[in-house]
Amino acid sequence: MEDSGESKGARILIVEDDKEIAELIETYLARDGELPSIAPSAEAAEARAAALPPDLVLLDLGLPGASGLEFLRQFRSWSLAPVIIVSARESDEDKISGLGLGADDFVTKPFSPRELLARVRAQLRRASAYLASSPAVFAPPLSFGPYRIDFEGRFLARGEERIPLSHREFELLAFLARNPGRSFPPEDLYRAVWGLEHGDLSTVAVHVQRIRRKIEADPGSPRWLTTVPGSGYRFVGDEGAEA
Repeated sequence: MEDSGESKGARILIVEDDKEIAELIETYLARDGELPSIAPSAEAAEARAAALPPDLVLLDLGLPGASGLEFLRQFRSWSLAPVIIVSARESDEDKISGLGLGADDFVTKPFSPRELLARVRAQLRRASAYLASSPAVFAPPLSFGPYRIDFEGRFLARGEERIPLSHREFELLAFLARNPGRSFPPEDLYRAVWGLEHGDLSTVAVHVQRIRRKIEADPGSPRWLTTVPGSGYRFVGDEGAEA
C-alpha cells in the first residue's frame, strides 16, 4: 500500500472458508479498486501472507484446521497490517480474545458488504496516514521508568529487552505517552487510535489492560497508565509521579 493516504490498490487477504461469503467480499473489494485474494484456511493464509504480505486482513475465526485466532497470533508476530475479524462468533469472549491478540476491528456475520467496505477503507486510511505523516514516527525516543518507547522503530524496550506489543497496543501507548498528564475518554481514544467514530468502546479497555499487564508492577494499581474516574485514561510520566 502506498503512503499517499489513498486506499486504492491495497492487497487484502480474505481468510474465509465459506466460498460464497469469500467471493462476495472479493467482488466488493475488487469493484472498489482493491487487490483481494482468498485463503480458505489459516495454513493457506500463512503461506499467502509470507509470500506477499497483505496491507489488510479480513479474518474469519471458525476455520478448518488451525483457528483464526491461531493465525492472528502468528501474523501479529511479524506484521502490523490492520486485521478485521469477520465472524459469526459474537460472544464477548471471542471479541476480547481477537482484540487482545491484535485485531483492529470486529464485524459480526451476517454483515452489510457496504459497511464492511467502509471499515476496510477506514483502516487503510488510518494505516497509510500513520506511516505517512504521524509525528510519532519522527519523534525522539521517550523514556519512563525502566522503559523506552522508540517511535521510529515502533517498539517498547526495557533495557535491551523488547516488550512485545501488538500494533494497536503500541499506537495506544504512544498516543497517551505523547500527551502525558492529559485524560482521554474511551471515545476520544477510539477516534484517535482506531480512526473510527463509532464502534465497541470496550476495545479500548481491553487494550489498556493488556498494556498494563506488560508494563505495570501491579496492573491492579497502575503507576504509568492510570484511570481517571469520569474522565478516562491518562499516561503519567516520570515528572508526574502520583502520591
